[in-house]
Amino acid sequence: MYLHYSHPFFLLLSTICLLTFVAAAPSPASTPVVGGRTLVPHVESNKEIQSLGRFSVAQYNYHLRNGSNGTATPHARPLAFSRVVEAETQVVSGVKYYLKVIAKDGKYSTNEKLFDAVVVVKPWLKSKELVSFTPSPK
Repeated sequence: MYLHYSHPFFLLLSTICLLTFVAAAPSPASTPVVGGRTLVPHVESNKEIQSLGRFSVAQYNYHLRNGSNGTATPHARPLAFSRVVEAETQVVSGVKYYLKVIAKDGKYSTNEKLFDAVVVVKPWLKSKELVSFTPSPK
């Protein structure tokens, strides 16, 4: 018996194969983009992310006290870390963390402010670097 490619059996088989391939392929929304940012879920319970937020505030305070050229910044107040409320990661030469950090105006203040912090971690060098720490526009 000779079956032609337009035979219903081949049409059914090709349709099943196509549907299986499409269903198994990852959706573009779930596939991380190389060099793109990925949202970190459950940041408030993520100890690593909270530690990076604490590090960013400590580094900000260090630079505030000592200045980038060794002189203190006048009239600026140190911050007290409260929590990280949002985080994204980006794979670069290491991992770049984009953090939304809530910090208080001082140890005893109740006035909380939102800051954007960028930290680059290179685990093979055991290094962390605060790239930027600025008031958040939102």
